[in-house]
Amino acid sequence: MKKLVSALCALSAAACALAFSACGEKEEAYVFAMPDGAPALAAAQLMAEDMQFGGKVTYSVVNANAIGAQVSGGKADVAVLPVNAAASFAGDGEDYKLLGTVTHGNLYVLSAKHTQELTADTLDTLAGKTVGCIQLESFVGGVFRMILDAAGVEYEIAEDVSSPSEDAVTLVNIGDPSTGVSPSAPYDYMIAAEPVVTAKTAKGDLKVVGDVQRLYGEGGFPQAVLVAKTSLTENDPGFVAELCDAVTANAEWIKTAKAEDVIAAINKNYGGATSSLGVGNLKPETVARCAVSFVPAAECKAEITSFLSEYSRVTGQQLSVSDAFFYNAK
Repeated sequence: MKKLVSALCALSAAACALAFSACGEKEEAYVFAMPDGAPALAAAQLMAEDMQFGGKVTYSVVNANAIGAQVSGGKADVAVLPVNAAASFAGDGEDYKLLGTVTHGNLYVLSAKHTQELTADTLDTLAGKTVGCIQLESFVGGVFRMILDAAGVEYEIAEDVSSPSEDAVTLVNIGDPSTGVSPSAPYDYMIAAEPVVTAKTAKGDLKVVGDVQRLYGEGGFPQAVLVAKTSLTENDPGFVAELCDAVTANAEWIKTAKAEDVIAAINKNYGGATSSLGVGNLKPETVARCAVSFVPAAECKAEITSFLSEYSRVTGQQLSVSDAFFYNAK
């Protein structure tokens, strides 16, 4: 009899190991990946409180340059990534669905040489000036080129500032914002992202002279988005709904969260690396300038489609998304 009971217990344990749902846990272990930096703020509360949504979620913060591979390789079940990358890797909606936009622009114009505020009405004063721009050949540069194009301001892309244009804006790539954005840099203006902006303007020798979001238009632009595997949205819509609710609530939580708690949560899930976000640089005004808020796919579909169409026209990078890419959007 004892042998029979032991055998039954062993079988029960094996069944539990093979199907967590039989023991009150979900079989799926969802990987939620996001890049370090401002996009990670969109899920900071989820990581800080280790939200599991009744199952098992593994949070994974990666270097910003590695987030694309998390989706293109199918490693992530859920991911935060730039909208252009989302369109490039998953725009057909077959493998991933876009759940919503989570950040709406964290880019600012800095200068050590000029103090006049740049507005949509004064963009033409950039003619004959040099502008150093992070990610000139990708998202940031694409957005700024869209702004200049819409304003009718001519621009040229150059390798360096040795021979700037007299009549157009000369755009030069800043390879490493941690070193390339500085008061001694050879540019009239620089475009950088928060929280680097806070760090670089702390001493006062560099000043914020323009808000790229306002230059683009009211409400900014879709920058980082939340996607989930199509199979996940089909098989576990309850989890998707709870996740979206949590990301929505996170936008309010992050406004008053302690910087040390946010950084600790990110570092805990960064695989032994240290976040580029620093406690001293993550001030309430910095968080506000990261524009974290969740807009569901049904509400941001038109905006994203329009943005990507214009982005493609200006940059020559052909990005398109199908209707099937937008989760629960008509």
